[in-house]
Amino acid sequence: MSALAMDMEQSLAKVLAEHERGMLARAVVVAELLDDDGDRSLSVLTSPGMPEWDALGLCRYGALSIEGPAAAFFTEDGE
Repeated sequence: MSALAMDMEQSLAKVLAEHERGMLARAVVVAELLDDDGDRSLSVLTSPGMPEWDALGLCRYGALSIEGPAAAFFTEDGE
């Protein structure tokens, strides 16, 4: 387990608990990072020990939850 993944999970669990969102079971965090030169990169962090197929499933479900409302916005016929 990477120290970064463990720190991320502990921090996220603490924030969610402080906002009374429940107990964190697992997490996938997708973050855009900027380096000192302003170059962008994408970082994907998962809960320690999470199998890739579980991480993919959580990411896909999250993407669908964004895509649905976005698609509905662009396909409304104005009524």
